[in-house]
Amino acid sequence: MKKSLTPFLLLAAGLLCDNGYASEARWVHGSWVNVRAKPEANAEVLTHLVANTQVQMDAAASSAKFCAITWGEGQHGFIACNLLGDKALRVENFVDSNNRTGDSTNYFPARSFWIGPSLKRLQDAGSYFQETMLSPQQKALETVDSNFVWEKRPALKRYPIPEFEAMKQRMMAGIIEPASPYFQPPSPWEELLKLAKSEELPSPKVAEATASLHSSLFYPGVLVMLRQLDLPAAAPSYFKSLDELGRPSAGPEEISRQYQMPYAIKPVSGPYWNEYEPAGNYVIGWWDLGKTDVFLQKPVIKNLLMLDGRVKSKNSDLKYSLGVDNCKQGFRFIESEDQPEPVKSLAQRRLESLHARTKEEALLYFYTPGQLPTLQGQAKVTTQAPVKLQYDSKAKSNTHEHFSQASITSIDLDNDGVADFVIAEAWHRGIMLASAVHQPAYRMIFVNAGGRWYLFDIDQYLICGC
Repeated sequence: MKKSLTPFLLLAAGLLCDNGYASEARWVHGSWVNVRAKPEANAEVLTHLVANTQVQMDAAASSAKFCAITWGEGQHGFIACNLLGDKALRVENFVDSNNRTGDSTNYFPARSFWIGPSLKRLQDAGSYFQETMLSPQQKALETVDSNFVWEKRPALKRYPIPEFEAMKQRMMAGIIEPASPYFQPPSPWEELLKLAKSEELPSPKVAEATASLHSSLFYPGVLVMLRQLDLPAAAPSYFKSLDELGRPSAGPEEISRQYQMPYAIKPVSGPYWNEYEPAGNYVIGWWDLGKTDVFLQKPVIKNLLMLDGRVKSKNSDLKYSLGVDNCKQGFRFIESEDQPEPVKSLAQRRLESLHARTKEEALLYFYTPGQLPTLQGQAKVTTQAPVKLQYDSKAKSNTHEHFSQASITSIDLDNDGVADFVIAEAWHRGIMLASAVHQPAYRMIFVNAGGRWYLFDIDQYLICGC
């Protein structure tokens, strides 16, 4: 039986350009590449293509320097051939500002941005433009030395960079935060406990391993506390997985990545001088971007677990202002502005709330993409008596990092007899506290997800301006 040649003819036609020459798939390897009307260096610029834009190259119509390309809906032009590649770029192939060294040759923050737009990569690109495109004269003016006078601080002069303008527009339109190697997901309780029990006096190596699980786990005293506390038994209960809830400390970027919800920015001002006595005078900004609002484009639900066990919910876009001091003195996750010293423990606050019904204060809060399933009644909250912590004889240095006592507060959301949250609260006389007495200064929040305890978040008593 004679086979039809139609499929082969169609395939061949698909590999031909309009002029009949074979085309080859290519990817833009520059970050903001000129597309010209003619294969000449001074030809009219038709548009710009960003990193990883896929194009079709017409080999027969190309020269050694300029490649003829088509893309999109029949658009065509010429692009420098050395800015095309035969495969897409990967952001993993570039270093970023966190691990850049003086001899890094693969630091291209603008390309990284276009491969996977994010606020952090926008800031990196802005800082790089400032590093490479600010005139020596302006750099000299903005250099703070012993002759610097605040009242005579120079104006911060910037000019529009078309690529950076396009980057800002991309962020203003909304993006989904890409995956990050620096994101630390909640760690299982067993991993923490294993480190805590590895040795009596935690060595720097063990402390470093613990901090890799959460950035606030750098106190050696944390490990000493953990091995002397017992979390209640975990069993499957209200939350089936960690995906169901977002951490109290999460910002728009983290929630965007977790729930695949877009977040956006709104520039408020350009770069500006900062006058902060402990650190001196310096410029805050990323090229011509300074104070900026960052927010989710669609709100999530902020669930507040109140002191009396009630759960209150409200919409939140997690808005914060970049370039602005957002510090709030005290614990962050209790939704309370009034937190004077001496600091009161969870047990004290709960007792006071029973006698002052009008006092609206939370134990903690967390985020969900939608409303929580209906809960019957109030959560059951139980606080154990504090446990005095013991240190071995070798732990004599850095006594301000030692916790004197700790207490466990269990929260059973659905009253099934299984705790859904646990708060480990620790006391110490932190060197920055005004009071000489030991008082609550550190809270570790654990969540029961799928019958397993995870370190959900850490709350510390902050003192702004230190």
